[in-house]
Amino acid sequence: MNGERERPGARLARRLLGFLIPFTVHFLPFTVSAQILDDTLAADTLGQDTVDYTARFLEAQGEAGVRVPVMPVPGVRGPAPALTRVVFTRDSIEWGHASTLGDLLTQMPGVYLWRGGFIGRPEPVNYQGRGGTSVEYLLDGLPYLAAGVDSIAVDPALISISFLDRIEVERLPGLLRVHLFTLRHDRRAPLSRIGIGRGDQDFARYEGALTRRAESGIGFGLAADYLSSPTASGSSSSYSNTQILAQGGYVPSARFGVQFQLLRSGPNRRPFVGDAVSGEPIGLGFDASRSDAQLRLALRSRPDGLGSSVDLIYGRTAWDGGGVDQRIHHIGGWLGHRAATASLGASAMHRTRWTPLDLRGTAGWSPSPIVTTGAELVYQRHRGGRNSNFVTLSAGLQPIRGLALTGTARLGNQVAAPAVITDTAQRLRDFRASVGWERDRLAVELGWARTSAFSPFGYAEFPGIPSLAAAPAADWITLSARIRPLRWIALEGWYSDPRGDAPDGIPPTHSVAAVTLRSKFLR
Repeated sequence: MNGERERPGARLARRLLGFLIPFTVHFLPFTVSAQILDDTLAADTLGQDTVDYTARFLEAQGEAGVRVPVMPVPGVRGPAPALTRVVFTRDSIEWGHASTLGDLLTQMPGVYLWRGGFIGRPEPVNYQGRGGTSVEYLLDGLPYLAAGVDSIAVDPALISISFLDRIEVERLPGLLRVHLFTLRHDRRAPLSRIGIGRGDQDFARYEGALTRRAESGIGFGLAADYLSSPTASGSSSSYSNTQILAQGGYVPSARFGVQFQLLRSGPNRRPFVGDAVSGEPIGLGFDASRSDAQLRLALRSRPDGLGSSVDLIYGRTAWDGGGVDQRIHHIGGWLGHRAATASLGASAMHRTRWTPLDLRGTAGWSPSPIVTTGAELVYQRHRGGRNSNFVTLSAGLQPIRGLALTGTARLGNQVAAPAVITDTAQRLRDFRASVGWERDRLAVELGWARTSAFSPFGYAEFPGIPSLAAAPAADWITLSARIRPLRWIALEGWYSDPRGDAPDGIPPTHSVAAVTLRSKFLR
């Protein structure tokens, strides 16, 4: 040790190491054997995962910014005066405090919804005393006709708003014309959506959609909506509906496209029984199925929406249930030309039921940014030698930014219920004038309308009210406003007052108010 004294800790460590080395060597063969045994297990026969999910995610992100042409809207879209049309985009539909199409239509000043109970019960629209003929519906350009248990009035509760990409409402005196446009996906990236809703008493709503477009122009869309609404009032009033929308098309460019579409629904509505003792229903029930199919060909001379256009369409509507079996076939087309400041269009449609001939002509002209005019001429030939023919004229002024003045007139004769062979044409002399001011934070509109005397039809799903009294000529005053003090909050409402005696089926005064909050957590 060269005269140095060994430390006790070092001596203890050397002795411990001398003990552990023989011990480890003694047990090493067992350890090595165990390791060799594990290595000799059967090899994994599954192939290595070669999917690069990061690359696929980045590819989908890139495709989300690539636009592809969509099926053109049928007909010609001409200039129209301000205040004559209300547009609901997909964002507006989702934030429109509405569960059904009828809920959305209540945002139109003067609309009274005949809702017979909770969600899923009938909700036909009565607008300015016109009863069952207050509203016309068009699904992707094709008339969505009343069929089944009520062949006069369409029940908007049977149409799912989850399938709709856009809704446009034409406001005419005595008439609302509702254009419904289904999903139109314009991106290379696929689109999918899933919604799940649950509520009291087993209320349930499930919806989903998947849309895909290929670079070649081939595309498909599939959407489904299931609604189950329990008995919320009375002793029996439940409702359920399973709806499916299927689309397939070939749209290689904005100038050409062909598309097939099928909308199928299976409403099951129990009779509304208010008194369990008597068991007398105050609302009819049915278990039925309805399908609306259409095949459309679109041709355009230019890809920017201007120029000439031709659309050909075949459609089929079928209803089966509730003791009614109906088939309606449609065939026709549109021809039009659109310039920067004017448009001219015509359409012809043949139907195998009630109205074998439907001819329409439209025109729009905006000679300056201040003035816009429009016109529509309608001729319909109904079964039984009856005719509907009327013209709609409109003009609007926008003298300064935000201010609009519009006038509309509808003149002629109309058969209120083509499905009722004894119904004859009634004289139309309807007028409407409105003035509106709209800015980003504030919008106000004051309207006046005068509707001629009219004999409306009631609603078949309310057997306790078999008919509506004839409505005299009436003046209507409406006031609507929207205030948005902050970007995430909006207050809106309207008030409608028929001057003099209110027509049958319309309250003396009617108002609607709503508040919308837009946030990530609450709406």
